[in-house]
Amino acid sequence: MLKMKLKPTKHEDERRVLIEYISGIPFKRAKILQTKMDCLLGKHYHKENDSGFYLFKGKGSYLLKPLDGIQESGIFEEGDCLFVPRGVIHTFDLKAGSIMLETASEIFNLKDEISVM
Repeated sequence: MLKMKLKPTKHEDERRVLIEYISGIPFKRAKILQTKMDCLLGKHYHKENDSGFYLFKGKGSYLLKPLDGIQESGIFEEGDCLFVPRGVIHTFDLKAGSIMLETASEIFNLKDEISVM
C-alpha cells in the first residue's frame, strides 16, 4: 500500500510554529495545488520522477495503477499522504477548495510526464 497516514512534527517557539509534514522523502521541488472546482487531476505517470502528495485541506479520492501491477484506490482526506514512485499512474478526484502539497524527486521535465487518457 502506498498511502501513508502521517503525524506532523511540530516545532514551536515564541516567534513561529513550524510543522513538518513530509520527512525522509528526498525531493527537488514542491508546489501547492488549490482546486477551484471539483476536478479530476493527473492521469499520468513519470519515468524518472517519484512524487509525494499531502492533503492539507479538503477531500477526494485517488487511483494508483503501477504499469505492471494491481491498481489501488481509496479516499484521500485531510492529513493523508501518498508516495507515488515512478512508473505508477496517479489520478486524483478532488473537491473544490482542496489544498494539496506535491513534492517531486526531480526538476520538472515535460517529457517525463506520460499521459494515459
